[in-house]
Amino acid sequence: MTLSRRSFLHGATAWAGTAAVPAALQALFARSASAGRPRAVASPVANPYGEPVPAIDQTTGLALISLPPDFTYRTINWAGDPMSDGRPTPLLFDGMGVAQVLPGRAGDLVLVRNHEVTFGSWIGGGVDAPVYDASPAGASFLGGGTTTLVFRRGALLSVSPSLGGTAVNCAGGVTPWGSWLSCEEIINDGSLLGTNTHGWVFEVPATGTASARPIVEMGCMRHEAAAVDPRSGFVYETEDSDPHAGFYRFRPHDTAGRVGSLEAGGVLEMLRVIGADGADLDVPEPGAIYPVDWVPIDEPTMIPPEAAGQLLYTGPSGPYLQGRDRGGARFARLEGCWYFAGSIWFVDTTGGADGNGVIWRYEPGADAGAPGTLQAWFVADSASAANNIDNITLSPRGGIVCCEDGGDTAGNRLMGFTRDGASFEFARNRIQIDAAIPGKPAIARGDYRRYEWCGACFDPSGRWLFANVQRPGVTFAISGPWSRGPL
Repeated sequence: MTLSRRSFLHGATAWAGTAAVPAALQALFARSASAGRPRAVASPVANPYGEPVPAIDQTTGLALISLPPDFTYRTINWAGDPMSDGRPTPLLFDGMGVAQVLPGRAGDLVLVRNHEVTFGSWIGGGVDAPVYDASPAGASFLGGGTTTLVFRRGALLSVSPSLGGTAVNCAGGVTPWGSWLSCEEIINDGSLLGTNTHGWVFEVPATGTASARPIVEMGCMRHEAAAVDPRSGFVYETEDSDPHAGFYRFRPHDTAGRVGSLEAGGVLEMLRVIGADGADLDVPEPGAIYPVDWVPIDEPTMIPPEAAGQLLYTGPSGPYLQGRDRGGARFARLEGCWYFAGSIWFVDTTGGADGNGVIWRYEPGADAGAPGTLQAWFVADSASAANNIDNITLSPRGGIVCCEDGGDTAGNRLMGFTRDGASFEFARNRIQIDAAIPGKPAIARGDYRRYEWCGACFDPSGRWLFANVQRPGVTFAISGPWSRGPL
């Protein structure tokens, strides 16, 4: 059967006792409900660390963000700063992750960062920055890709281009084997422009050189984020294609778990609610839990006929159409995705009755064929609770942080969450550039408070929270007394 979004508000609880759900699933459902359902909490709540106040950047001396008392930060890289090859750091900072901890002293690590550029100066072309689309047209305007930031003893050592010739590299995810999965948020067949097809996932190693080969069996779609379950090696993917977004699982053929192993291909699948084919999950109730499984996508590289020749196709993707035909579930607009302690956490940025965001928690079954559970862990009930939450990360302590992309002219926020599912404002974007910044000639004067936070991630020690503000393009390193609260 197919359920409308309104008739499916109450989730599996509305029909867990019916014949639609086998007894074994009812038992699984009951265990999940007793183990992880958050209680009803008024949201937002007061910041457990203390209410944020304007804080001074230890690098520039400017008050760029608000933080709780006793927290400090420094800016470590700005758009336009010279990279190791002498070229300026590209614009539009986006998804980011700590891809590797280097052997040596604490604080030696590598971050890989996306740049959500469609048309712009080419990233790549150097020895360490391979290029995917080197067609004449692609070389002239495709400005997306990644840069790699290396830290030694806690200080930024270098910034260098690491992948070029791609477009709209939005989010992605780290792997357990020392690399970053960079995702293109675009579907473009390139036939009229003479470029390659775009809409892929690429692997960028923390050290060494990327292959610049797309992992095509992970699907051609408007990718957003990815998360690897280290126990199974499966990669979970979100799709940012409002209102035709699916949640996917990629089961690789090569399970060795090393750089390049995903390029051997695999099986792409789309999440389905058991007993409710074609379920619409864009407006769930807080705490609703659904038993779920997966349906196969036979042609992950399929591009819909309507996308032929289109530079920026925004309709439903080929994988989505195939999965939906087999009963796959629909979300509104999926964004961030993160693995932690056996669960996959992901965000629907316009989900919920108010359209301000949902945090979902997926718990896999015991094996690839076993049913899992999906829980609407947090549903924003107002823009003050969450204003289009986007990227998500979890600290080594299990604390949840989400980046806002609501365009708030008073400043987008980094939102923290209590253990029982209430949100609180942890940090606020206050970037207003009133005068030239010494050493930053590329940073124009202006009010940047409405621009999104993105790429939030903790270092493995849990001491530093790294995060970007997309425009003007700033990467922050935040530290403080994390143990005083839930993060």
